[in-house]
Amino acid sequence: MIRLVRTELTRLRWRRSVVVLVAAAIIVPLLILVGTVWETRAYSDAEVAQSRELARSQPGFEQEVRRCEKRPRRFGVPSAEACESQVTEWYSGLYRRPLDLREELRESSIGAASVVLALVVLAGTTFAGADWASGSMSNQLLFEPRRLRVWLAKAIAIGLLAAVLTSVVMTLYWAGLHVAAGVRDIAVPDGLTGEAAWQVARCTFLAALGAVVGYALTMLSRSTVFTLGAIFAVSAAGSLLVAALPLGPGKERWFPANNLLAVMQGRATYYREPPSECFGPSADPSTWDAAMRTMCQGQASLSVWQGLAFVLVPAVAVVAASIWSFGRRDVP
Repeated sequence: MIRLVRTELTRLRWRRSVVVLVAAAIIVPLLILVGTVWETRAYSDAEVAQSRELARSQPGFEQEVRRCEKRPRRFGVPSAEACESQVTEWYSGLYRRPLDLREELRESSIGAASVVLALVVLAGTTFAGADWASGSMSNQLLFEPRRLRVWLAKAIAIGLLAAVLTSVVMTLYWAGLHVAAGVRDIAVPDGLTGEAAWQVARCTFLAALGAVVGYALTMLSRSTVFTLGAIFAVSAAGSLLVAALPLGPGKERWFPANNLLAVMQGRATYYREPPSECFGPSADPSTWDAAMRTMCQGQASLSVWQGLAFVLVPAVAVVAASIWSFGRRDVP
């Protein structure tokens, strides 16, 4: 079995399409990292002084300050003394946010992981599709007639590639963010390193699973085009289909994107229509506990285990169908 896996890893290395996808899975997250670091850079003192001077010279600035001084709370400041500073910030255009590692845990890192996930799924699809398109599958079975071993060797190879690639890319991504924070003297929040490590682990598992499912679906359909169409249909129309089903309130819980996000983030929130108790004449917000308050705000959460269950059920079904089909159907 080890010999077969090594053979498939060599075959992966020589697939040009796979090499291109692997390169893209490295380059695109790197560009996201560079963009994040660049967009969160601090303003220089000269930039701040120049922007504030330009802000005070703009027409309507003094009028806006006077309006704020009359009703400061409407402008989001506690007192009239803070109005000039607040309006200056609005007019100066200094909206660039500082680097916040905890925010990146929910923002740019998820974007980078999503790109890697999509590309490894495509790698699994093209890896299997090339064998069927070239007709080499029958030749491979001449050297190893036990079909289950062939199927498993290919699945292990593409799963290993996806796992190693994702773990390395996401670890380097977070290392880059930590270096940027250290250079800017930004303290790393307590527990964030552990949360980032768990995120890398979850994304690695999800990428390996996605690559194997993409491979399994192509082995089942024997067509890369069919698999790509199915993936596009699920990603583009899956949520629309769920929204059209009579699932009652909280149907967003079954949106594919929300469940994938729950796995990558560890938790995801979605909209759920508040119950009637939140708006009745006897509703008293002062007596609500935290759970009731969240419910009345129209929010509900998905745990990582709920997201995993949603992802694993169809994945296991596709893998089982693919193994059965490969063992029973004729190979041209």
